[in-house]
Amino acid sequence: MTTATRPLFFARLAGTQTEMGAQHGRLTASDAARLLAFYRTMPERMLAGDLPLPGKLAVRALATAWQARLARSRPPELAARTRAFAEAVAASEPGHDVESAVRAFAVMDSLQNCVSLAARARIGPFASPLARRATVAAVPACSTVIAWGRTTEDGELLFARNFDFPGVGVWDAAPAFVVCEPDRGQRYGFFTTRGADTPVVTLVNEAGLVIAPHTRWHADVTWGGAMIVDLVHEIARRAETVADAIAIARARPSSSSWGIAIGSARERTGAVLELAGPHLDVVRPATGADHLVCANRYRSPKLVDGELAASAAWELHSGRRERRLRALVEGRAAPLSPADLVRFLGDRRDPCAPEHARQFGAIVAQADNVHAVVVAPAALRAWVGVDRAPTCEGTWAELAWTWDGPPGGWELRDGALVSVGASSSPQEPGFEARLRTDLAAPHSEVSRHVHEAARALEQAHDVPRARAAIERAVAVDPHDPSLRLIACWLSLEGCAPERALAHVDAGLARETESYRRGQLLLWGARAARRIDPARARRFSEELDRLTSDDTHDGLVELRARARERHRGRPHPNLMLVDAY
Repeated sequence: MTTATRPLFFARLAGTQTEMGAQHGRLTASDAARLLAFYRTMPERMLAGDLPLPGKLAVRALATAWQARLARSRPPELAARTRAFAEAVAASEPGHDVESAVRAFAVMDSLQNCVSLAARARIGPFASPLARRATVAAVPACSTVIAWGRTTEDGELLFARNFDFPGVGVWDAAPAFVVCEPDRGQRYGFFTTRGADTPVVTLVNEAGLVIAPHTRWHADVTWGGAMIVDLVHEIARRAETVADAIAIARARPSSSSWGIAIGSARERTGAVLELAGPHLDVVRPATGADHLVCANRYRSPKLVDGELAASAAWELHSGRRERRLRALVEGRAAPLSPADLVRFLGDRRDPCAPEHARQFGAIVAQADNVHAVVVAPAALRAWVGVDRAPTCEGTWAELAWTWDGPPGGWELRDGALVSVGASSSPQEPGFEARLRTDLAAPHSEVSRHVHEAARALEQAHDVPRARAAIERAVAVDPHDPSLRLIACWLSLEGCAPERALAHVDAGLARETESYRRGQLLLWGARAARRIDPARARRFSEELDRLTSDDTHDGLVELRARARERHRGRPHPNLMLVDAY
């Protein structure tokens, strides 16, 4: 399997939004066609990846209808940009469907809203004992640290962000940074993958705002409302302060559920805008604090009540990443540098069991980390992961930019920026970049196998291939209990209960964290129920005796699940580290 990434791509677009969309489409047509094909099938792969064809078709129909509804309510200027982008791609890529590409820009809103709809209807994971299907679709990851003042070495704001997304081998394959110079509004740049005209993942504008949305899950989503790509785009080109961003978000209520982390270099502060359909509240730093951490749980008391959680794993996954990042920031020996924050984004310690470095679990460095970046907006500099997932490890690029420069596209090749596409301006591009291998831990042999497993499950639900990759990872690092839990699930899904039990025994010999130990005991009991009933009882009895080492006690849920009659095979979520 090829795991190398394409050279870091830079683009500068200028003009109306329509003109910039067309420019971007022409520069990245082949990559855009590949990426849009991935997004078109994403809802059915995530929600119905292991269902027969009728189930996939039903999910496709619902998601398509929702995407079409959201696309119709977009601001005309941004809708025109998307259409111009899709038409430019179609001009170079015969057979490319413009209309489905236009709808695909609403895929994340529609996917999250489908899960929320299931919750409101009391189906799926929210109405046991029916299948916990939304657990597979709900992938709450992404972690951000915003720091300034006494917390950073020069007092200037730093913004560090991991984007964790089920696009391993797709999103991480072609990193890019795109600067836009619109005819109206501020200039802004966004980190993306080549071929994605979506200013939504991590953005920085010329007022010094850095903006990054994070998935949330809430019951109060709406059929209409603003798509996240449009809301963040509007903030990027119009907002100069945090207050401006809040006003823009209030004026265009979101369709879905999000937390938008915002750092302001000019104001030296940060905030998180928490959205749930018509609702908006703002989370600010603690009194006297010079930093703010954001993950995927609602922190506003006004929105916590409507928050959805498909399982205890869902809740602790976000909470522990927040705790770990906060501890790293507050436990620093000296003010933070960009290199310190790069290291934090690659941290593999669960705060409830820090003695083990893990490949999976409630850790900052997720297997599905397809974009990692540290931005210094006042200096117009950034450090971005340009290796395969997890991009928080391996090779990074240090880059700088100016807001002025000619339109065009460039690649970083052999340390130099080389013009690509039709750009041939004699002007300097206004970008500088160099590769860095001294910032982050290198990819290990184990992480390469985990990458392959995640890619196999996400793109094709290929259990044999994923299981083989995890078995290779176990062979390299037999002492990581998180690998043993994943291997247990994949063995059971592959109808190999004896091998699953071997992984349970090995995991229990090393696992000290109570919830993960409880998961091993739950699935060990299910694996042993038919082939070794006495052993199944021992596992169940130990689960009953376990005590929690966390304020969030997920053992109650695991014990309740152990009493349910379980049929069939497990369906694991590698990012969340849960299975139904």
